[in-house]
Amino acid sequence: MKNLVVLSNRLDAFVERIGKLSSWLIFILVLMVAGDVLFRYFFHISSIAEQELQWHILAAIAMFGSAFTFQQKEHVRVDLFYHHYSERVKQMMDILIPLFIIVPFSIFIIYLSSDYVMQSYHNGEVSPDPGGLPYRYLVKSLIPIGFILIFIQALAVLFKAISRVVGEK
Repeated sequence: MKNLVVLSNRLDAFVERIGKLSSWLIFILVLMVAGDVLFRYFFHISSIAEQELQWHILAAIAMFGSAFTFQQKEHVRVDLFYHHYSERVKQMMDILIPLFIIVPFSIFIIYLSSDYVMQSYHNGEVSPDPGGLPYRYLVKSLIPIGFILIFIQALAVLFKAISRVVGEK
């Protein structure tokens, strides 16, 4: 069981580093939006590519931040009920939910979105807007990457829950 805890801690550390990267992306996005507004209203200069890059950064924040949010137990959960459960029921839910809902759903989304990204890559998809960004597959690749991170965090939660349940016996 000690190996599960060590592995879980390593997975947590990895997701935490990604979460910190996501927080820096928020800072970068705020600077970009402020700069865009200043340039647009004071100098009458605007860039479609920069505006698209802002959306791409926002997508990265959402996809990278979701696993970190899950790790910090700030994700959507029916706390109204969960809060009142006994520790044993909470432990079993911490095993069953990742095992039967989060992990399979993540694998399914990774599988589907990988084809979506590859299709975009093979078609050489670019922004439909003049002056927009090329390589549309890069932003689309955030979908499978984000769900890989959720999958990793679900494994960390699962391993910790298993070690707690087995460790009590």
